[in-house]
Amino acid sequence: MLFLARTRCLLRTPARPRRCWPSYSTASKASDPLRILFCGSDEFSCVSLRALHEEQKRNASLIRSIDVVVRPSKPTGRGYKVLREVPLRSLADQLKLPIHVRDTFTGWDMPRPGGDPINLIIAVSFGLFVPPRLTSASKYGGLNVHPSLLPDLRGPAPLHHALLAEDTHTGITIQTLSPHGFDEGTILLQTPQPGTRIPPDYTLRQLHDLLARDGAAMLTDALRRGLHVAPPPQPQPSTNPKPTPQPPPPPADPTATTATPHLRHAPKITPSDRQVRWASASAHAIALRARVLGPLWTRLRRGGKGEGGEGEGKGEGEGEGEEKGEGEEKGEGEEKGGREGHAVRLRYFVQGKDKDAAVVVRMPDGSWLRIGRIKVEGMTSKPARRVLETV
Repeated sequence: MLFLARTRCLLRTPARPRRCWPSYSTASKASDPLRILFCGSDEFSCVSLRALHEEQKRNASLIRSIDVVVRPSKPTGRGYKVLREVPLRSLADQLKLPIHVRDTFTGWDMPRPGGDPINLIIAVSFGLFVPPRLTSASKYGGLNVHPSLLPDLRGPAPLHHALLAEDTHTGITIQTLSPHGFDEGTILLQTPQPGTRIPPDYTLRQLHDLLARDGAAMLTDALRRGLHVAPPPQPQPSTNPKPTPQPPPPPADPTATTATPHLRHAPKITPSDRQVRWASASAHAIALRARVLGPLWTRLRRGGKGEGGEGEGKGEGEGEGEEKGEGEEKGEGEEKGGREGHAVRLRYFVQGKDKDAAVVVRMPDGSWLRIGRIKVEGMTSKPARRVLETV
């Protein structure tokens, strides 16, 4: 298996977008001191936890205590022999906050800090459904920070899908924890339309860091204003609404036009999303996917020059999209298209005479993809020319 490790478009670094969210009445609702159960996992949730901890130090009358729930460390890497540390657990240790490790809430009772019950649950990038048994036992229920303009891009990977769709704007939503499912709560606070601008060529890390800061600031702002106190039940529109009996509609007006917003789902990124589909992809699409998802992979069957033999491999590589193919023509490669054995023949060139030169592949749509390095599965990354001459 060949892996396309890094792909990028050569554009100038964009200016950092301005952050803002709605300005509501500053009249806050009365809230008891909050005993928070914070559920999270990754670096995105770390930014919110740190902001809450800072707010607790500044305003103990608002936040009395914070208990942290994390999921167990999971094995990762080749052979799944390395345990991946949960970033939120490391931060909670550093902040000396009580930590509870849970992979299920079944049979578990919430802690009672100082002998008093938890009265607000906050889940940020947690990935485990908080059951109604817990949210109903909490006086103020639960809140969630979601990095999209809900109800659009519900799901665990809104940042990835916003970038893959080349959206120009996105934002943050503070919502209640729904007893029915993920991302179905009442929206309490949201970046105003059209949202936070996403500059061209923004990376996943840049968008992550921007929205993590916005989400943390918006969360603390919502608590200061008491938006968690008795929020009105206003469920979001469903991405898959169930049909309900309706009276017959009135006759249609042929001159009228209506626009129904298309609500998208943001499912978890899988290995299949990282596979290069040579038959249908353009250089731009591959460069975009690699910029957002990181290393891409493909299966390659390459014939040598003339009557040379064939080799098969799987690997990843790096490259730049939409480049002119100038250089020495070296041969043709074939994509082996999965179980069906379908192959796509691709012509490529070596860019320069250096042994460490990149290769430039002509895509089926006529665009050009420059590949700088390739990593064959089980080996180290090497210049693309070297790999293709030895596969």
